[in-house]
Amino acid sequence: MKLHDRHGLALSSSNSDSAAAYDAALDLFHSWRLDPLALLAPVLADDPDFIAGHLLQASVMLSAFEFSLFAAAGDSLRLAAASRHTATARERSLLAALQAWAAGDIDAGLSALDHHLVSHPRDLLALQLAHLGDLVLGRTTMLRDRIARVLGHWSESDSGYGYLLGMLAFGLEETCAFEQAEAVGRRAVELQPHDAWAVHAVAHVCEMQGRPADGLQWLMATRADWRHDNGMAVHNHWHLALMQLARGEHAAALAMYDETVAPGPEVLSLNLADASSLLWRLQLRGVEPGARWTALAQRWQAQGVWGGSAFLDLHAAMAFVSAGDRAGLQALRQAAIGAAAGPGGESVWRRLALPAIDGFAALLDGKPVRCTELLLPLLPATQPMGGSHAQRQVLLLTAQEAARRSGQQALAAALAAEQSVHGSRVLPSRHIGTPAGTNRALASA
Repeated sequence: MKLHDRHGLALSSSNSDSAAAYDAALDLFHSWRLDPLALLAPVLADDPDFIAGHLLQASVMLSAFEFSLFAAAGDSLRLAAASRHTATARERSLLAALQAWAAGDIDAGLSALDHHLVSHPRDLLALQLAHLGDLVLGRTTMLRDRIARVLGHWSESDSGYGYLLGMLAFGLEETCAFEQAEAVGRRAVELQPHDAWAVHAVAHVCEMQGRPADGLQWLMATRADWRHDNGMAVHNHWHLALMQLARGEHAAALAMYDETVAPGPEVLSLNLADASSLLWRLQLRGVEPGARWTALAQRWQAQGVWGGSAFLDLHAAMAFVSAGDRAGLQALRQAAIGAAAGPGGESVWRRLALPAIDGFAALLDGKPVRCTELLLPLLPATQPMGGSHAQRQVLLLTAQEAARRSGQQALAAALAAEQSVHGSRVLPSRHIGTPAGTNRALASA
């Protein structure tokens, strides 16, 4: 007898215990709670032919964008392919997409997921993984449009609908539909209070609209549901620190770094990026992080696989430059040069990542004019580097500070003006179209 997951998708298994554990692990993954892999491990030990379990295990590892985990994800996919069970059409399609991703071709993996989700619009696992891929590769409009494509196949009565709205909220925010994003994000949290991604989407709205008091209030009101044992804990605390910075509360932001953002014994590179970003922003404001940079650079050295992500390499460069780690910076630059020579490297690495890395180094080398020369051409089109608008804004902030330090006051004022219109104060979200299919979600928010 075929079993189904809680979204109605067939599983190539007749083991009801495996199916129940799969649903529980899937919910942990969607809410960013820890640890779906720990929950799956004994299940797969007892039921090694459980294809869906291996696919979920691989997806969790791939979603971390920790390149050192890609080999382990590949092992999980080989076990799925070797199962004695006959895979369902969905499982075969998802397996093919994940195999491309695990082989290091995230672009090909996302393209395969495009087709997969057209045929399997209720595959929330594939949808969340693709959503994260769109973010890391800077595919901003797809953060919204990918969710819009499947929305008509879901209703509020469906289990997991809140998670769908959480992803939609972030996509709407990144496409500057701020009012809709906040409404959808708040509704998502009402439906699923543990949805740390939806919490973070509303925080992004407050950041982009220059509403730090509202952002602080929102994050503190929801904090009990994401501050512990949650994969979004570091990032949401990073958002809290940004709200404090916007209010001029520099000591509080530095304390937030020490208490919740600074890397612990085990940490993902995306969390290290948040740590670099926060210390760099504090440094731009004249706050001296001290020995924190040295400790952070050492963590990047231990963690880093350079040349895989322009977004991550840029944040590693902040730590190496600030800690005076010339060897680390040179190794990173060489990997970036190698990536620039590879497929697609010209547009992302040569035109964006390398000038940004060199611009950051120029600022701390006492060459602010050179920094502005390198960074200004990048500002109109930073999306291919990946990350959110809020994360990439560090390039604008750095160029602005470099202009100030070099006495280019007119340029500094111009960049400050540019920063001030990034929110909806000048471009109200009602002036920015939303994709067909979002009306039902907006009406229920």
